[in-house]
Parts: sequence; C-alpha cells; structure tokens
Amino acid sequence: MQENLTFHFEGSLAEGHEMNFYEVARFQYAASRLLVKLAQFRQDGRFFKNISNKSNVNILLHPYTEGSFNIDVSDPGQPESDQFLELGLGDLIAYVSERIIEKIDEETLDHVVSKSPVKNGGDSSASPEAIASLALKVAQGQANLDGLPPDLKTLVRRRVAELSRDASLLEYSASIDKIDGAREQKLIAMAAPLLSEMAVALRRSAETLDVKSSRGENSRNVLFLDEKMAAEIETARVDTEITAILCDVVQFNKDNGWGKVKIENGTKIVSFSIPYDLLPMIRQRLIDTMKIDQVYLQTYFVRDRGGEVIRLIVAGILQTPEV
Repeated sequence: MQENLTFHFEGSLAEGHEMNFYEVARFQYAASRLLVKLAQFRQDGRFFKNISNKSNVNILLHPYTEGSFNIDVSDPGQPESDQFLELGLGDLIAYVSERIIEKIDEETLDHVVSKSPVKNGGDSSASPEAIASLALKVAQGQANLDGLPPDLKTLVRRRVAELSRDASLLEYSASIDKIDGAREQKLIAMAAPLLSEMAVALRRSAETLDVKSSRGENSRNVLFLDEKMAAEIETARVDTEITAILCDVVQFNKDNGWGKVKIENGTKIVSFSIPYDLLPMIRQRLIDTMKIDQVYLQTYFVRDRGGEVIRLIVAGILQTPEV
C-alpha cells in the first residue's frame, strides 16, 4: 500500500511559507538518505553504506505545499511477500526515533504544567495525567490544541508523537521482533547522525517539525521536534556499541520507560529511556531488581561534544552479577 509522509514545519521562516535554502537542502539530503536506507532495510534486513543508482529506492518528492511549510513524499511500497519486514517507512521512523529521541522527562512536564492549566476537553487541571489524557484525545481526533499556551501546546504535540510511536510499535510488534540486537545496533548507528542533520532545519527555518505518516485511512504523527530537542540532537552523539553498566535506578516511570540512574560509582545522575516495544519485557524485571539490588543494564551511551555521558538508551537488562 502506498504511504505518504509529510514533514510539516511551523514557526520562524516557515510561518511565511519559506525556508532557508541551505538548511532545507541539508534536511532533505539527510531525510532522503534515512528513508532510502530504511526502505532497503525493510526489504532485505540490511542497507548499503552508499546509495547508488542500483540500490536507490523509488521514493517520490511532491511539490512543496504551504501550511506552514510541508515537504511531502510518497513510497509506493514493495511486494510484502519479498520483504524482510512488513512495515511502513513511518513505522521504521517510529522505531529509530523511539531509540534516539529523548522522551519527555518529568521535570519538564512538571515545570510546564505548573504554569499552564489544561482547558481543553473540559479538564481545567494541570497535572501530568491531564496532559496524557489530552494528548490521547488529540491523537484520536477527539480534541484539538486551540487556546493552549505555546509551551503547553508544544508539550502536548510531543506527547502525541510519543503515543503514536507507542501505538505503531505495539501494532507491528511481530515484525519488529525480527530486528535482532545486531540489526538494531546498525540501525541506530545509521539513523542517529541523519536525524542530527535533519535537525539543522530548526536553526532558522522553523521552530517545530512534525513527521506524519498516512496509509489509507491510517494516519499517525511519528516524530515531533522543537528547537530545544533539535539542538540536543545536533550536539549529542549516540555510541554505536552497547555498554553494560551496573547502576542504581533512582527514578522510573513504568508507563513511558523514562527514568534516572546513578552512574560512575554513584557520582553522576543521568536520565535513561526504554524503547516502548522493549518496555513490556523489561519493566517488571527492572522494578523487582531495583527494590533489592543494583540494576545491570545494556545501554547505548549518548554523549555531548566533549564525550561526557548525558543520557542512556536502554537495550536490555542482564542478571545482576553476584559480588
């Protein structure tokens, strides 16, 4: 089935239906490489380092559209019987984004909702639960963002994208299970720098980016970025190898997989996130282990430009070694 992907920009130059030529060129080059490599992976379970005329995939670019600035592409799809994965490109964007993009942390959530009451859908409270409820209604088309303060609107849009990714990863879990650890590692190593390059468009050209996937009547927002998130992605570097680390979990949200751990012999606290498709397999074991002992996590380190670890992406949990 044909899939349509829309890269929707808002704010800054995009508000006037324009974008900086250099920034949008860098964005399109990175986005096109990401989509082609994901399409190759969907077909064969691997992708080529270089894209040649032979390995190129026929993803089509459509004329730019206003609103505020949309870049639209379409993927005609490939015969399902010949594919390694029966997934749309939007689902694969959801897969890699879930592993690379930091989830909403509770400090940000508490800070924003403390300043901005929720007045949509008949709920005037400003609790994290109200934000989650509103985001779910927006994702289901039962509410909109009209009248919300800018900070709160951004937060809800980000949460809508997270919920959409969650739904995609659950719906296609059988296909996603075919992606083993070695393939996951290669996908992250490939996608992380391309997402970083795509974030360049949020320097001057726009303030936010939504990536929307549509197949038939099924439509999902699989990625949301604002300027702050884009800046973090641009400067952060995801390790290409998994590191096992023994740590103390000091905070854990069992619903979305975000948490905090002490590392470096307890001298440093960093956040971590568990991809939603892995959360059901890890959640209870992590909770049980952290009650009685340190937790032995398999992680990708995310580092700043100086090489310091700033957060972790959890890939698995191991048996805590006996002392």
